[in-house]
Amino acid sequence: MSSSYVVVPVFNGASTISNFLDKLDNEWLDRLIFVDDGSSDDTGEILKQLNYTTLTHEQNRGKGAAIQTALHFIKEKGGGQATTIDIDLQHPPEQLNDFNNVSEDTILLGYRNNRRNMPIFRQFSNFVTSLLISVRSGAAIKDSQCGYRSFNTKLFDQIKCVESGFQFESEMLIKASIKGWKVVHITIPTIYGDQGSAMKNIKDTVKFVSLWFKSFIWT
Repeated sequence: MSSSYVVVPVFNGASTISNFLDKLDNEWLDRLIFVDDGSSDDTGEILKQLNYTTLTHEQNRGKGAAIQTALHFIKEKGGGQATTIDIDLQHPPEQLNDFNNVSEDTILLGYRNNRRNMPIFRQFSNFVTSLLISVRSGAAIKDSQCGYRSFNTKLFDQIKCVESGFQFESEMLIKASIKGWKVVHITIPTIYGDQGSAMKNIKDTVKFVSLWFKSFIWT
């Protein structure tokens, strides 16, 4: 696991950092890379007190920008495998080992198979985006909005992503598929707590549709 990293983008995640760490196997603790994406709560202070790698955006730049900051850091370390996971505990940290040892030219993608536990708009949004990305990529993408995923960072020697928000995750899947990367699904539970989603339903759906149409000029 010497070249495996866990990338954790954080925006106002102070309330869940402690529970997140408690759920991690100890073997992963020295592989954590937190990216504080301009949080306005106590996230920054909490991360400063912890002995983990923390990268900081002074202003909120978006989830995609946070992940790319971490990927740049990993590249400077010589590259390796990265697993991205959200801080809000919708992605079970206990399943990190299921995302380890990803094969060459493969993305391991979380798949929340019990959609009934999702808010109704998210069910519809996820179905539509997954269907459209499947059509565009020629691969069966079951859960395009799931940010729990693992891949070798050499992927970003082959593709360049420009989206800074949630659309980064869709852009990544489409561009990786165009380059011949496979997507393998890892089943995870569907968890929704009391915390609100950072996704802006209508706004982000419009952005996705725009991205999807633009993807037809990508090569």
